[in-house]
Amino acid sequence: MLHKQDGITIREALSLDAVNRLRLAGGHSGLDRVIRLVNIIEGPDMMNRIKEGDFLLATGCPFREYPQLLALLIPRMAEQGGAGLAIKPERFLSEIPAELIQSADRHGIPLLEVPSDLSFSEILAPILGVIFNKQNQVLQKLDQAHRKLMDIVLHGSPLEDLCREISRLIGNPVAILDRDMRLILAEECPELEQVARAVTECGPAIREDNVSFGHIKAERYSLEYTGNNNKTQALKVLRLPIMAANSVYGFMFALCRTPIFEPDLLILERAATIAALDLTRRKAIFEIERNYRSEFLEVLLSGDFESEEEMVKRGRTFNLDLLKPLAVILINDDSFNEPPGKSPADISGPGSKEMLLRSLNRFQELQPQMKLLAGTRGDNIVIVAELNEKKPSLALKNLADSLLQYLCGSEKINLDLKVGVGRPYTDLHKVSRSYQEARESLKICQLSCGARQIHFDELGFYKILCEKSKKELERFVEDLLQPVMEYDRAKNGELLQTLETYYQVNRNLKLTSRKMSTHYNTILYRVKKIEELTGVRLDNPESALNLEIAVNILKLFRSEKV
Repeated sequence: MLHKQDGITIREALSLDAVNRLRLAGGHSGLDRVIRLVNIIEGPDMMNRIKEGDFLLATGCPFREYPQLLALLIPRMAEQGGAGLAIKPERFLSEIPAELIQSADRHGIPLLEVPSDLSFSEILAPILGVIFNKQNQVLQKLDQAHRKLMDIVLHGSPLEDLCREISRLIGNPVAILDRDMRLILAEECPELEQVARAVTECGPAIREDNVSFGHIKAERYSLEYTGNNNKTQALKVLRLPIMAANSVYGFMFALCRTPIFEPDLLILERAATIAALDLTRRKAIFEIERNYRSEFLEVLLSGDFESEEEMVKRGRTFNLDLLKPLAVILINDDSFNEPPGKSPADISGPGSKEMLLRSLNRFQELQPQMKLLAGTRGDNIVIVAELNEKKPSLALKNLADSLLQYLCGSEKINLDLKVGVGRPYTDLHKVSRSYQEARESLKICQLSCGARQIHFDELGFYKILCEKSKKELERFVEDLLQPVMEYDRAKNGELLQTLETYYQVNRNLKLTSRKMSTHYNTILYRVKKIEELTGVRLDNPESALNLEIAVNILKLFRSEKV
């Protein structure tokens, strides 16, 4: 819907020189419709070109030549948001048809009669003069706003200042949500809570549509929420993407407490472009820092350095004390390991290493007491963590748990993350050993169907599996346990469960019977059946050990947690 800021109302136009000679014949209720453009009707083809805000001028000729216009024109104008219709009936019509007047009254479209001695150019000139003057004022306002906003960014002011100035210009709170999901807005914003809610809870929108002015497109939605008085309230929000080089760097939000007009939307569009300059600059800095971090991590993890003192000095630039206990954590997701020829995931899309690196940065901001340095190496994200000197193993466990919970919980990242954790060391040269341990732990974690993280300390005999592929391990299990599993499927039996329990209680048949709440003789029968199917005697230490390893590998594959 157009507003006075976009043009001139019919009521205002009728006060202008020459235009005030027009007589209002119908559609009195539409006098506040806004004129943005003036067009002349020459035939029925004009029906398909009516735009919002059109003020149409016509002689009586089109209505005489094309009678269907009498019934179709006014409804079409109402449908498209036309402003009004002025007709000069003399020469072609004795008077304005009653049918047209009734249609104008019904649809609220002002219908005006033009005196025979008044030319269309005399009507056009004063109306367009006012419209052009208003548009010029808008352009001047936009130019001043653009200069002010550019000045803020070019002088290195924070984006909070940009939000503050935009809010002042459009008279509504404005916020920026960057690609790190960081909310940026002026601290003195009187509606911090509402803005944060509108930006972060836009999922349950009760109304959503698109706003378009020319080439500008914005998304508008309403959000229901419960206010302090426990009454349901609604937030009306505009959202514009912050884009550069076809990549989305964030979104700009305007909380519509007062009406948003086209000039305001133009200011928001320019502000979004200016914000993109700052966000791309930040991304460039992030890339430089990431490359520097990656180079440092490469040296640290390889152990290929001569001066420990120099490494400690470089570590301080990353807020990491390399003289304290250190451990390595590796994170991987299947989406990291793209096959050759497949296009890489979008930088901001789920599964990208960049996205997780940004999430790790946010984790550090929220948990400043946890010191870590993150980068990429191969298909993995690698983290070197500085730990508490008194209880480094406990600190490492807490860090890994908190990190995984944050990435898969608070961040709502729908990824199948796998985490491998090496042991902590106080010797800087042994960080490379912690890295190798983390790699082994990650490999075992990836073999598991359900394990999310595995610490090297917890591997036990699984360490010997690190050099084997999953297919080799599956074949090993199949060679030994396939007859048992087939028997259980065919007979709905519990041989495999019995075998697992048997090893769990240290090969004690009585404890197996008690733990399974099954008669001792039944357990004996099952054991003999297992020996018969597998060809393995459980009293033979070597062959029984192979069977136990196969059982544990099978448990690893289907584990829920470690």
